[in-house]
Amino acid sequence: RLMQRALAAYYVLVSAEASSNLCRYDGFRYGVAVAEEEVNFNGNSETSDFTPLERQYSASRSFGFGTEVKRRILCGTSVLSSDRFHTYYEAAAKLRAALAEEMHSTLKEKVDLLLIPTVLSLPHKIDQGSLVDPTAMFANDVMTVPASLSGLPALSIPRQTQEPSSTFSYGMQLISSRLNESMMFQAGKVLECMN
Repeated sequence: RLMQRALAAYYVLVSAEASSNLCRYDGFRYGVAVAEEEVNFNGNSETSDFTPLERQYSASRSFGFGTEVKRRILCGTSVLSSDRFHTYYEAAAKLRAALAEEMHSTLKEKVDLLLIPTVLSLPHKIDQGSLVDPTAMFANDVMTVPASLSGLPALSIPRQTQEPSSTFSYGMQLISSRLNESMMFQAGKVLECMN
């Protein structure tokens, strides 16, 4: 049950961290310094009321951040707002703690290593990148989230598809308990040789 909710918790936490960390990219100390004249605000009435400092921030962030980064900053800012902090961020942090406890317990008491797929689907072709739904891309992270949220070491081993005409590869992922990385690397080497 925790694994099913892990992806949502992960994106809440990642977006909050991105928003918090990227707020320092102001074009002065960090980030790309861009003059406001270099950014086309398209006569946006929202920016007309900005102070010169706010226009500098807006210009630097508009030029320096891509669509996905902006999406995560907006989501993180929303999650960290006072009216949503307890509902989303705290709930995600509690889920992270519960998942970490479950993963640590499993790796301590039941198994030495976990072997799971790295992703659930093959990657899209480069020329199809703009056609891929961002939500579908987020969902593809579901297999890497447990190790990330739990703070456990993980190793992805590339594997070639069995189709002779395909150049795509997929990955298997090994997850170990902390301080058991040597076993994980040894198992990874064996799996890599089997490719």
